[in-house]
Amino acid sequence: MPGGANSFTVRRKFGSTGEDEHGRGNQVSTVKPQTPVFTTPILDTPNRRRVLQVIGSSAGLAVVGGLASCQQTGSPPSGPVSGGNVSALQVGELLVMSNVAIGLDSQGVYAMSAICTHAGCFLDDGTKTIAAGLDCPCHGSTFDGNGAVTGGPARDPLQHYLVTIAADGSITVDGSQPVSASARTALP
Repeated sequence: MPGGANSFTVRRKFGSTGEDEHGRGNQVSTVKPQTPVFTTPILDTPNRRRVLQVIGSSAGLAVVGGLASCQQTGSPPSGPVSGGNVSALQVGELLVMSNVAIGLDSQGVYAMSAICTHAGCFLDDGTKTIAAGLDCPCHGSTFDGNGAVTGGPARDPLQHYLVTIAADGSITVDGSQPVSASARTALP
């Protein structure tokens, strides 16, 4: 083929008579293109569709990453739940046991939900002290040691529940019996 691998043939036809303004007839010529015939993929040139694909993919990864950081979700107690034994608690201590948090302050024993009121994630007791409160590992909400919201996105406080202590010191939290946040059960 004339002109080599990177050339192509152009057939020109002029006007209805087949001649151009100089009286030349149809012409065949070999043209060598200025740029190679094959170029890099179009992905190198950003366009609206590609930019939106990248943004969408990034947002999707952020959502998946956020869900991965969210531990398990659960529900507040709806009936009797074992709260361990009072002998395991010291004054100033706050322990998360599944979906309830048990605390012991100078007034007595109390229990509240250990489920974040924002999105239902299990709360973390961190240092296990009333002073430190509870944290939500999913979205960063924080609660004081008595269940009041100290940092959002949660807006509602944690619900407190009736606590009974048996003669042997075993604690039962009744999730079907909500009580005020100031309710305490005296030690036996």
